[in-house]
Amino acid sequence: MARPDLPRSVTTRYFSGSLNTRFNSASPAGSEAYGEEHSWNYEAGVKTSWLGNRLSLDAAAFLIDWSDMQVNVPNPAVPAQYYIASVGGARSKGVELELNARALPGLGLFGSLGYTGAHFANGAQSGGVNVAGNKLSNTPDYTASLGVEPSGAVGAATLYGRAELALTGAFQYDDQNTIRQNAYSLANFRAGVRSKRVFAEIWIRNAFNTHYVPIAFAYPGLAPSGFIGEPGAPRTFGVRLGWTF
Repeated sequence: MARPDLPRSVTTRYFSGSLNTRFNSASPAGSEAYGEEHSWNYEAGVKTSWLGNRLSLDAAAFLIDWSDMQVNVPNPAVPAQYYIASVGGARSKGVELELNARALPGLGLFGSLGYTGAHFANGAQSGGVNVAGNKLSNTPDYTASLGVEPSGAVGAATLYGRAELALTGAFQYDDQNTIRQNAYSLANFRAGVRSKRVFAEIWIRNAFNTHYVPIAFAYPGLAPSGFIGEPGAPRTFGVRLGWTF
């Protein structure tokens, strides 16, 4: 085992508040002001390598602690209008793992796993609604990936490929946790051949045509669900050809 690297950090962030309608013009009357946001960010980790650098394993843990968190909330009186509001405290904590391995001379393996628990603190309110204990929006419970990268020489050329499965856990679209995107996975594949100056490659993303909505916003009055979202990219595929000088 090589000597481990131990990265760590403690930082703080600050966003100014406002009492001026000019900076929060889409807000309802009486909601123009929002307070200063502060956060403390803690991170620590370890990076290791094994078996003559043929195997590496990295791990990290983090904690973010917000006070007077600023968020964009919809104006219930004006569809598609958002304004800035202070919702109170929130906390996000989690761990991340990453593995890379050279199992054989022509076979690479990789994987990652991340878990996040992100919730509003006691007393938090968004749009006048108590959101204490709710999950922060657009924060998946987990993310993960698993894949393989084979390669091999054929004469003067090299054949290569990559297969990857990317997983995303469930997440909420809004602070009030009204609607969520369930967990989903995407499979991506790539294969090609390259020589000293020429390469050709075929690829396919979202190979099994998974339907998902990675982002959605509350638009009261404009949709039956009260949300408008952007669907994820469907199955796409293509060919790449290139010449290097």
